[in-house]
Amino acid sequence: MDRGAEVSGIVVVDFAGTLVKAEVIEEANKFRASILKRGLPTKGEHAIPESLYKVNREFVERLTGITKGMVISYRENDLDFISLSGEQCQNQIATNLFQIGMYLAAKKHGKDIVSEGLVRQLQRIRKLGYKLAIVSGVRQDIISGVLEIAKVPVKFDYIYGQPPVLGADEAKDMRLLRKHGSIKYVLGDKISDLERARSVGAKTIFVRWGHPAGGEEGFADYSINLPQELERIVK
Repeated sequence: MDRGAEVSGIVVVDFAGTLVKAEVIEEANKFRASILKRGLPTKGEHAIPESLYKVNREFVERLTGITKGMVISYRENDLDFISLSGEQCQNQIATNLFQIGMYLAAKKHGKDIVSEGLVRQLQRIRKLGYKLAIVSGVRQDIISGVLEIAKVPVKFDYIYGQPPVLGADEAKDMRLLRKHGSIKYVLGDKISDLERARSVGAKTIFVRWGHPAGGEEGFADYSINLPQELERIVK
């Protein structure tokens, strides 16, 4: 039933591996790996983001000579001056490479970066009166840029991503999002995505098509193999 302007709450979708296909993320990782001269991230690195960040920092250090103890002067887009630690700078370089890879993939695949079935479900959910949000460990400018380049035909009302140096607390972002309304469901492909729902009282939906870390089945309220299964959950 289309409830028009009536707002039923917020549905949160993870970005990498949940919204955007895992194979598209792999393309961006392959681009970054080629520059850093490292192997592709392992399944374990994908499942535990801090492990991925740590390995990437090590390869950035080898490539550039920037060590974590250095202090780098940086000017922000609003023209403020700040100092970055070498580790923060390493993170920014690594995510800059991922950003380029993701933009290239978005241009190449267009709206097909998201499965057609998931697009239809998210459009249906918005028509039911829910707001859509993304809360993710991926940089804000990567998320919004990819959605623009690929012309994904889904409107997201709120996006909470990472800054270029990383470090935003995603659980805190979830609580900030709650100020806009009640969070009803959280979709994610790994347990860290789902754990963020605990502090806001949302139902968790594990999607089996991404990069699981293990333990998702036992933790989640629901588990699905295909996007169309959302029809029996989000009504």
